[in-house]
Parts: sequence; structure tokens; C-alpha cells
Amino acid sequence: MRKATMATYMPVLSKVIESTEKTGEALNPSFEKLRQAIDDDAVTKMVPAEFNDIQMEFTDGTEQYQQNVQLLKKAGVPARLIGRHRNLLAAYEAYATACAAMTASLNVTDQTVDLAAFNEAEKAQETEMARVSNDVQRIMTMVM
Repeated sequence: MRKATMATYMPVLSKVIESTEKTGEALNPSFEKLRQAIDDDAVTKMVPAEFNDIQMEFTDGTEQYQQNVQLLKKAGVPARLIGRHRNLLAAYEAYATACAAMTASLNVTDQTVDLAAFNEAEKAQETEMARVSNDVQRIMTMVM
């Protein structure tokens, strides 16, 4: 078995970071639109196709985050980064789970949102993404 090196690990980490940023940027307008509808108590007034599209976009985004989890799990990690990588993986998995919970809070059939689940998922996403960012920064510091 080949020894894991920075040269093999860093491209995987960069790919996950880039994918996460790209997916988040793509989902943000839909999230903002839905958040506004929730805050205005207007979810049921949304065009059904628009609500359905948001749910589908969230589903696609969640799948992308789960693929990123798999990339992180399969990454060859240099020995000196193993502890920090495990922290990053745990935070990223929790983030992906929170995204799945937010998606699950949307009921397309009756065009409703489970507000408690949605709000809890939003808070968890913020917390876990802060942990992910912190762990990535620490890994970068260790690499430099």
C-alpha cells in the first residue's frame, strides 16, 4: 500500500471545498426565496412548480454533499493530518445530514414546510459549516 502524501490528499480536499462552495452558491437563491416565504407565512402561496423545483434542487445538493463525504472517507490522509481529517469528516457528515433534514422538511404533496425541522436543520448547517471551515483552515495551516 502506498503511503498517503500531501500531493494525493490536497487535490481531494480542494475538490470537496470547491464542490461545496459551488453547490452552496447554486442553492442559496432557492434557500433565500423559501426562507422569505416561510418568514412571510406564504409557503402555500408559492407557485407549486417553484416549490417543487426548490425541493428538487435541495435533493440534488444533498446528494452532492453526500458524494463529498464519500470522497473524504476514501481520501488517503497523511499521518500528521489524520486527527484533523477525522474532525473535518465528522463535521462534513453532520453538515450533509443537516442538509438532508432540511430537504426532508419540505412536503411537496401538500406544499408545506415542517418549520421546527427546517429551522433546526438551518441552525445545524450553520454550526457544522463553521466547524468544517475551521478544520479546513487548520489543515491548511498544518500544510504550510
